[in-house]
Amino acid sequence: MASKDTVVGVGIIGLGGASGAMIPKFAKNPHYKLAAAGDIDEEILGRFHKDYPETEVFTDAAGLVACKDVDLVYIATPTKFHTEHARMALDAKKHVLIEKPMTVDIAGAQEMIATAERNGVLLGVNVKHSFEPRVLRLRQMARDGELGRLRMINHWRFQDWLYRPRTPEELTPEVGGGILWRQGPHQFDIIRTIAGGMVRSLRGTADTWDPARRVPGAHAAFLDFEDGALATAVYSGYDHFDSRELVSLGVSPDRANHASARRELREAPNAEWEANAARDERYGGGRPGGSGSGAGFPSMGWIMGGPMIVSFDQGDVRLSEDGLTVYGDEKIYEIPLGEKGKDGRDGRIESYYEAIAHDRPLPADGSWGLATLEVLLAIEESGRERKEIFLHHQTPTVD
Repeated sequence: MASKDTVVGVGIIGLGGASGAMIPKFAKNPHYKLAAAGDIDEEILGRFHKDYPETEVFTDAAGLVACKDVDLVYIATPTKFHTEHARMALDAKKHVLIEKPMTVDIAGAQEMIATAERNGVLLGVNVKHSFEPRVLRLRQMARDGELGRLRMINHWRFQDWLYRPRTPEELTPEVGGGILWRQGPHQFDIIRTIAGGMVRSLRGTADTWDPARRVPGAHAAFLDFEDGALATAVYSGYDHFDSRELVSLGVSPDRANHASARRELREAPNAEWEANAARDERYGGGRPGGSGSGAGFPSMGWIMGGPMIVSFDQGDVRLSEDGLTVYGDEKIYEIPLGEKGKDGRDGRIESYYEAIAHDRPLPADGSWGLATLEVLLAIEESGRERKEIFLHHQTPTVD
């Protein structure tokens, strides 16, 4: 157990968009210090070092995990490298926070968990949106029975994900590409967090409707939890409907910019455009949304991208701009939530600090990440076999 004054040195492997969203949070949190960063792209590594000159920089993961100032390794490399990079860090007796999905197969996830246990260090998965105050408050409602028993969760999201600039990995089915693997971990993790984690079985599919993009751009699933709660999850990245219209009441469709991502890709000047545009969304890039030391990624950007309705015996609850709106037996009322400038990223790294410094249970640990991974694999299997799939690696929410 560390002292209450512990400051955790963070080493970052991979300076893409995911790490660009997390770096400002680590930098501003007094419990952490940015100690090192590693990336194979020296130009992007240089952008980071210019912003954080006191950190060490590495062009290989082995050098970073050996750095004496690194206590926690945050892994944000392509998913196919997660198992290898996690093994290196865990065997160096460093704690690990790994991006979602934690890996691409059950065996790799189990190896990570066993390696962490063998070395006496922590392994957590960066499902940051599951730590958003609205999600945690909904989990509290489900746990405490504030509105009676949790009955049902329904979540929809429609956006332009498939036609925005994507990396080769994101467009390669064999290494976990497509919207199920890139965005599904957030959606299913949020649902599992609220419902308590224990999915009994599911029926679902992930489909490819545009052969030019090669990977599934939409998925739909029905989840049956051990306690009888039910959930549906729908996600489309085909750049038609924008489900934010269903979240912000009174917002009209932006007809002038409709399908702009699809149009921009179609009118790209050459075959290299997409790769260059995707690269510009890495750390310090110039493309809108590109990361940097002050990247302010909207705190509500993902979770408010589509409607989620959570149903209890005594009311339905939806997400609102200020917190939650409860449609109860007798009245409609608001539950204001959130601290200005803070979101799920803050909750994720604070929970990890509490586990390191105060020996508290780590939410969203390796076993939890394995359970969410199992959901993704089961949806693929269900779609292929067109049948219900029973799950065997589920684990409960840590409250």
